[in-house]
Amino acid sequence: MDISAANSTQPHPTAVDGADHDTALAKSLFLTREELIRRRLRRVRQLSRFYRDHYWALMEDMRSKYRDYCWNFGKSPFICNNNENGNGNGNGNDVVVDSVGDDIVRCRFSGCKSKAMALTTFCHAHILSDPKQKLYMGCRTVAKNLPTGPSFCNKPVLKSMVPSACATHYDLGTRCLVRALRKSGLGNTFPTNHKTNLKLHVITSEFVRQIQNKRKIAMRETVPKAEIE
Repeated sequence: MDISAANSTQPHPTAVDGADHDTALAKSLFLTREELIRRRLRRVRQLSRFYRDHYWALMEDMRSKYRDYCWNFGKSPFICNNNENGNGNGNGNDVVVDSVGDDIVRCRFSGCKSKAMALTTFCHAHILSDPKQKLYMGCRTVAKNLPTGPSFCNKPVLKSMVPSACATHYDLGTRCLVRALRKSGLGNTFPTNHKTNLKLHVITSEFVRQIQNKRKIAMRETVPKAEIE
């Protein structure tokens, strides 16, 4: 085991507020009442900040675990089960329940064995089959051009997503945009790693350039050519 790596993972000692001032008074035999109160007040305030930060860190951890529990089991752990009332499985709806292990709600889509999302009876892949849901819509990216019309991807994405594209087509559109910027000579304006973070002025300048090129081509087509005798 690397000793340097082990030492780097150890927590660093916390500096006490006003340590320089306390060091200057370390050799004093007596302290005034004001100095004593100031020292205790500094340390109490610092300790209260530590407790406050630790409390909110625990709250964030509890929120994460609560969200994971609701996502896996589709119900809150704080709501009592209705099995004690003799209502069978206690869900009241035609919900597919796993008969082995925990009480896990399965997707109602035919042939799907995935876990259902919270507050619904369908998984994420088949959430569009739920007529009551209002949060998701199909991906509007054209997957195929058929003789009858365009065929959309129709994977579930949130309605608040702009553009309304799934993760696969969003990454594809980002790569196409990066390729277009490289062809226009703007390849040095973004990093070469896989995480593309394009600046707004770069995209705006590229759009303006494409619009100007379209206008130039349209003007050339409208200008009459000189006839040569």
